[in-house]
Amino acid sequence: MASNFAELTPIKPNPPFRVGLIGVTGYGQDYFKCLNDLAEQGRVEWGAVTIINPEDAKEQIEIFENLGVPVFADYRQMLELEGRNLDWVCIPTGIGFHKQMAIDCLKLGLHTLVEKPLAPVLQDIEAIQAAEREAGIVVSVGFQHTYVEDTWKIKKRLLEGAIGQVQRVDCLGLWPRSRKYYHRNEWAGKLRAGDSWILDSPFHNGFSHLVNLILFWLGETFDSGADPQSLSAELYRVKSIDSFDTVRTVATTERGVEVAVTVSHGSLRNIDPEIRIAGSKGQLLWRFSGAHLLESDSGTETIVSPNPVEIRKLMFDAVVDRIGGGETRNCSTGLARGVCKWANAIHDTCPIENIPDKFRVTVSSENGEVHDAIDNLEYFALKAHNEGISFKAAGAPWAIEPIVRDVSEYGAFEGKFCYPVEGNDRIAGVAK
Repeated sequence: MASNFAELTPIKPNPPFRVGLIGVTGYGQDYFKCLNDLAEQGRVEWGAVTIINPEDAKEQIEIFENLGVPVFADYRQMLELEGRNLDWVCIPTGIGFHKQMAIDCLKLGLHTLVEKPLAPVLQDIEAIQAAEREAGIVVSVGFQHTYVEDTWKIKKRLLEGAIGQVQRVDCLGLWPRSRKYYHRNEWAGKLRAGDSWILDSPFHNGFSHLVNLILFWLGETFDSGADPQSLSAELYRVKSIDSFDTVRTVATTERGVEVAVTVSHGSLRNIDPEIRIAGSKGQLLWRFSGAHLLESDSGTETIVSPNPVEIRKLMFDAVVDRIGGGETRNCSTGLARGVCKWANAIHDTCPIENIPDKFRVTVSSENGEVHDAIDNLEYFALKAHNEGISFKAAGAPWAIEPIVRDVSEYGAFEGKFCYPVEGNDRIAGVAK
C-alpha cells in the first residue's frame, strides 16, 4: 500500500540541499561516504537517515548523533516525520525495495537517486515513471558511468561517425564471486524475495553498467538509448543460487546492430570488462580498467576515464548540480529501462541450465573464501567473445544451443522460467 504523506517540498530547492539516506551499510556505505564529502564541502546538509541494522553501523550512528541528525529504523517514518524538511533522498537499498521507496519519495516531491538496477521488472519501472510524471521530477538512476563526461564524449563521436556505421558490439567480463558474496544479504542471487521479484544476476546487477553503456551509445539521438528488438540467450548456474551466474546473450537493436554480452561470476580468474564496438571505418575499445581507444582511418584517439571511485563521486556531483536546476548529465529512468527489458526478456526466453558436476570446480582462495566455478570457463568465454559465437560453438561441453525470441513488442515481465530450484538451499518463489 502506498504511503500517505503530507506537504510537498519545493521541486527546485535552494542549496545546500538537505539529503536523506536510506541505508548506510553494504553499498550504502559508499553513498554515505560520497554524501559526507559533499556535506563537508557545504554543498549538502544531512537531513535524516534510515538505518535498519544499527549493530553494523555504530560508526555512522555516532557521526549522525554528533551532528544532531535524526536516525530512523523505518524509511516510512523518516519520510513522515522529516520528509517535508528534505530536498532529496538517496536509495542504495536492495533491488526489491527500489520501486516503493522511489514512489514514496516522489509523492513528497523529493528529488530521488535510486541505485541500479532501477527495478526488478518493467512493470515496476512503469509505476515509477507514472509517479515521476505526477510529481514533475526526473529520477536519477545509479548507473554511474552515465554521469561521466567521457561517456557522453564517446556518444558524440559515435553519432558524428568517427568509426563509420556501427555494425556490431561485443562485451566480455568475468568477475569471480565467492559463496560469501551470495550470503552478504537476503536477496543476492535470488529471483524473488517476499512479494517482490529480484532477478539478481551478473547481467542485471554487477555488469549492468556495461549493458546500460552499450544501449546508451547505440541510441539514435544524443540523449536516447537503443531498444532490443530480438535476442538469443543461454543461461547457466554453477553456484547454489536461484538465478544464473553465467550468461551469453545477443540482442539486435532497432537499427539492426548485434550486441553480444558474455558475463559471469562463475570463473576462477578475473577478466575486467571490455566493450568492443566495431564500425565500418574503425572501432572503439572501452576498458573498465585503463584507457579507451577509438581507432579509425584518422588514427588512434585515447580517452582516459577516472577510476571507479572517482566516477561515483562525479555521479553525486552531477545529481547535486541537477537538483539546483543545472543541465547536467543524468541517467534517467528512460535510459535505465533498456537494461531491465533485456534482463527480463532473457529470463522469459531461456530456462537456467545447471552445470553438470563433472564440469564444476571448487577452490578456496588465500583469504579462505570458497569459489564454485565452471572448469575452463575463461577459455570458452574468450573464444565466444573474440569469434562472436555461442558457448556451444566455442566447444563448451556443458553448453546448450541459444534460444531466440522476438522482443519488439515485449513490455512486461512474464516470469516464465522463474521456478523454485530443486536442491538449492535458497528457494525462489514460483512465478504466478
